[in-house]
Amino acid sequence: MKLLFLLYFIIHVKCGAQESNIWGNASRFINAKSYAGKKFRIEAAVKVISINKNASAGIWARVYKTNNKLGFSKSMSQFNPIKSREWKVYSITGKIDKDASYLSFGINYIEQGIFYFDDFKLFIENDAGTMEVISLVNGDFEEDSMQSKHSWWYDKNKNLYNISLTTTDFFSGKQSCKVDGTELRVPRQYGDNDSCGKYATVNGIKIYYEEYGGGEPLLLLHGNSMSINSFHLQIPELAKYFHVYAVDTRGHGKSGDDGKTYTYDLFANDMNALLDQLGLDSVNIIGWSDGGNTGLIMAMEYPKKIKKLVTMGAVIFIDTTVVAGEVFKSLHQEQKELRSDSSLDAAGRIRRIELLLTEPNHTFQNLKIIKCPVLVMAGENDIVKEEHTKGIAANIPKSTLLIVAKATHELPWENAAFFNKTVIGFLK
Repeated sequence: MKLLFLLYFIIHVKCGAQESNIWGNASRFINAKSYAGKKFRIEAAVKVISINKNASAGIWARVYKTNNKLGFSKSMSQFNPIKSREWKVYSITGKIDKDASYLSFGINYIEQGIFYFDDFKLFIENDAGTMEVISLVNGDFEEDSMQSKHSWWYDKNKNLYNISLTTTDFFSGKQSCKVDGTELRVPRQYGDNDSCGKYATVNGIKIYYEEYGGGEPLLLLHGNSMSINSFHLQIPELAKYFHVYAVDTRGHGKSGDDGKTYTYDLFANDMNALLDQLGLDSVNIIGWSDGGNTGLIMAMEYPKKIKKLVTMGAVIFIDTTVVAGEVFKSLHQEQKELRSDSSLDAAGRIRRIELLLTEPNHTFQNLKIIKCPVLVMAGENDIVKEEHTKGIAANIPKSTLLIVAKATHELPWENAAFFNKTVIGFLK
């Protein structure tokens, strides 16, 4: 099961590289066949001088298998973005898949800021079971060139950032990598649009939402640790046909929080109360990942409010029959690492991870009371196991099942045109 696709189920990355439209990436790779089945750790020193509030950085690692499919994958920018103005060493630990082809790893930088990277190291478990440092060409950025053979490759938006070596600010040695995004002009984004953003006080907290388009009301529900902006490829097209209400779930994006334990039933209650406040008696809903979980509960608990529902990569309960055991292991490890971080961001992420580990707690049988038409979608390579998705569809009386070939949990990003056309066709 590809841990890359924690991105939306485990998720989903407020201020992650995939959610912002402005980001850059430097990467490198090594042949991993001789290290198959071994544990590894990457480390790097990073500091960030933020110019706008969303500026952040991260280190990441991915394992690509011999069949060109993804294995282990983790990115700090998704789950624990770096925003500290002081030099600190960060790390990612993992295990190289047994059928690994190569290990890719690197750094990314998001939105408007000045980002510094230094002292990049790779450790891989040796035959004695101890972590041994692997020599990396220019891992410490001490060479004269930024991009020598078998060194760093700058993959995306390299023309938007001024990338150079600097001798005026470094963690060790004599110089570091400096990525200067001072001159970036970040466009107004969905999820941070003052011209159409509003707040509603719901169940004692402020819920942020934005409105677009006209026609039948359509509620968009995002995934874990994400925000309205995760639908940036959907909103422009959906707004041609519907009056879109894109909402930040409590504790996400710009919405408030009161410290209550997160549950999808609580999220569903928030959305029901929001619809009451907006005077909306019946709406269509598109829910992606966690948003799909909430949508299913709304269809069960508040049936009169839901005209039609689309779920993408949703679950109705959670255990190892739903997602692979590696998912739980990765989440527990992330929780452990975050407990040493006293920031509010880390505390919020820990609570959202707990939600993923323990929720939802409904059954297939519960779904039989759903009365509205439901389009149940998932990718062929979704993090949610196919049998679970099929089980959801089989127990909803008016359901349509669509497992999209070669797609993942990130279908709305991977193939937005297909996703948009499909959901519009179903809802219309």
